[in-house]
Amino acid sequence: MDKFTKRTAGFVIQTFEKNHKEQFVCTHQEFVAGDQCDYFNDQYALILRGGVPEYKYQPYTMTLQE
Repeated sequence: MDKFTKRTAGFVIQTFEKNHKEQFVCTHQEFVAGDQCDYFNDQYALILRGGVPEYKYQPYTMTLQE
């Protein structure tokens, strides 16, 4: 296998505030990831727990738009 996909269950929590144009804009967001992850091969077939390759952890770095 040369490639796999990790799907993590979770939530996005966003806070919106009115700006000077009276438009609601996102001022804060949190990404809450659970422990439930599913892994798929490049054919998008589920990889069972024992078959998930070791990988380097990738943090969920998300940013707000300006």
